[in-house]
Amino acid sequence: MRKRKINRKKNKNLNRFLVYTICSASISLFLIGLLTLKNERARLKNQIVELKKSKIKNTSIVKELQSQREYYSSKKYISNIVKNTMIAVVPEPEIINLSNE
Repeated sequence: MRKRKINRKKNKNLNRFLVYTICSASISLFLIGLLTLKNERARLKNQIVELKKSKIKNTSIVKELQSQREYYSSKKYISNIVKNTMIAVVPEPEIINLSNE
């Protein structure tokens, strides 16, 4: 009879330990998941703010370029830019002597 009590106590203690361990692991995983979601949310919020800033910056650049479109597409501007890199090359004439024999 005494052995049964000891076995029951051991089983009860083992069950309590397992329940405590499983509950602790579950709560820890839940809290880690919540923290991960919170960090992900903060990271995404920062990315959205950065994208909005870059959109505003790029929009202003596009507006500035559109206002200067006529100048950049003018013949004068293009010839000034290309003047140093493109040089007109004229083929050298070759002299061919044909003798009538």
